[in-house]
Amino acid sequence: MPELLFVYGTLRKARDGSLHPFLRRQAEFMAYAQLPGGLYLIDTYPGAVLRPAAGQVIHGELYRLLHPRRTLAQLDDYEECSASFPEPREYRRERVGLTLADNSRHQAWAYIYQYATDKLCPLDSGDFSTFLPDTHVKRRSVRRIE
Repeated sequence: MPELLFVYGTLRKARDGSLHPFLRRQAEFMAYAQLPGGLYLIDTYPGAVLRPAAGQVIHGELYRLLHPRRTLAQLDDYEECSASFPEPREYRRERVGLTLADNSRHQAWAYIYQYATDKLCPLDSGDFSTFLPDTHVKRRSVRRIE
């Protein structure tokens, strides 16, 4: 069974594509997908939570990982949720259930936000790519991953 990854933020095929080249080398795009949950703005990057209001979804992309162990280890370090980082960690990687446009269901890894969201700005569209053009290129200093 292939290892799948759902991405909803800076690893997506964004209009600027600043972090996507890493994923493009490590995985194959399968489809656009939706995850039941809420999306929040944390500084200039998103956080997904699995506590959705009725009908709330997070839009993202589903990838098949070519080298799962190595790629997930690098992404865990990028997301600062590996054992190298102290608790409490901002994100955790977990398996989630997704729905594709054809209504098929898949299980995939996703990075889920762990902290309180009551003081964060919700991204009601559930789609971080609509937010990227104004912030991702101009103000975010990107940590490079190989």
